[in-house]
Amino acid sequence: MEKVCDVLVVGAGPAGSSAARAAARFRARTVFIDKKEEIGVPVQCAETIGKYLLPLLPFKIPKDQLVWKIKGMTFWAEGIKITRQGRFWAGYAIDRKNFDKWLASLAVRAGAELQTSAELVDLEVDDKYKVKRAYVRTPHGVISIRPKVVIAADGVESSVLRLLGFKINKKENLGEVLGFEMRNLNLEKPNYDHLFLGDFAPGGYAYIFPKSKHAANVGVATLFPSKSLEEYYEEFLEIPEVKRQLDGGVVVEEKSGKVPARNLVDRWVYGNVLLAGDAANQNIKPFVEGILPSVICGDIAGRVAAAVVKGVGLIDTYPKRVKMKLGRLLKRSNAVMSVNDSLFRQGAKGALLSLCLLAEVVPLREIIKLGEEEYTSVKRYIEDLSVRWGSK
Repeated sequence: MEKVCDVLVVGAGPAGSSAARAAARFRARTVFIDKKEEIGVPVQCAETIGKYLLPLLPFKIPKDQLVWKIKGMTFWAEGIKITRQGRFWAGYAIDRKNFDKWLASLAVRAGAELQTSAELVDLEVDDKYKVKRAYVRTPHGVISIRPKVVIAADGVESSVLRLLGFKINKKENLGEVLGFEMRNLNLEKPNYDHLFLGDFAPGGYAYIFPKSKHAANVGVATLFPSKSLEEYYEEFLEIPEVKRQLDGGVVVEEKSGKVPARNLVDRWVYGNVLLAGDAANQNIKPFVEGILPSVICGDIAGRVAAAVVKGVGLIDTYPKRVKMKLGRLLKRSNAVMSVNDSLFRQGAKGALLSLCLLAEVVPLREIIKLGEEEYTSVKRYIEDLSVRWGSK
């Protein structure tokens, strides 16, 4: 069996569903596939979105998808805490199962055809990365799909990239997250996300992200693990401020996964293939915030793909259009990531400097200068900052 379409979207997460919706709305015959049987399952993230990105979305998120309001963030390192409110630190907790299903339903209502339990297993590609046919395993056998444009929205372990011939260095490019949803908690400041920096999360951070007064996603995210994530997680749980809040808590679901920390490949466009979402490393550092950026970039990918198949647009305009929308944020994101990579090697002092970096209480150039100071001088400086920012 062979199916012909204008746009084939691989992956039905935030980037894929947004891309499928946009392409279908602009009257491109669109098929989007996902290897999972149920959209949104399993959840592999901490389920928080930034309020500052909402005005950039191609559509409004209904209030029932915003399950818990986040007023700001607290940052902890070496016993020092700084709190930030509003701007980049305010947001919402969402339920990814429901959120992803809602996004996929938008694409279907726009006219896209969704196939679940449909795994991409092979591509027929020419020497210029132009996909001629895609082979998809379904419960009814392998089918071939002949698309004009392919949108790779299939995450950090992208089958599209692998089948195009790219070998991804996972150790250098991907971060690892061990996370759980917990309930029956005694949360302090339940309307604030809590980030913890230290040796228990090398190159990343540990977190408590509330979903209600007594429930939160809890975990560790690291870029440079030298031991198991389970060991790091146990160290994190021993921090007194963490133990107070999680004492008596009950794990109800694991939400572990991998996140893109660096570009998996050099470009976002190869032949007739567009990359969107985690496959394109389209997230905002230092928090590796990818849900809404994926929706935004997926929408742009879908619009560009529809224009290409209609003969009224060029595929190479995609990166330019993404940068027009998110360029300033992505540029700063890359700069922050570069500095952060050097800090984790400085132990306790690096954790304090990462606190300044993530909380944005010290300019990047000053953080680099502080790196030349002794630990005691850095700690004293940041203790003064914590008083200035009203944290105890």
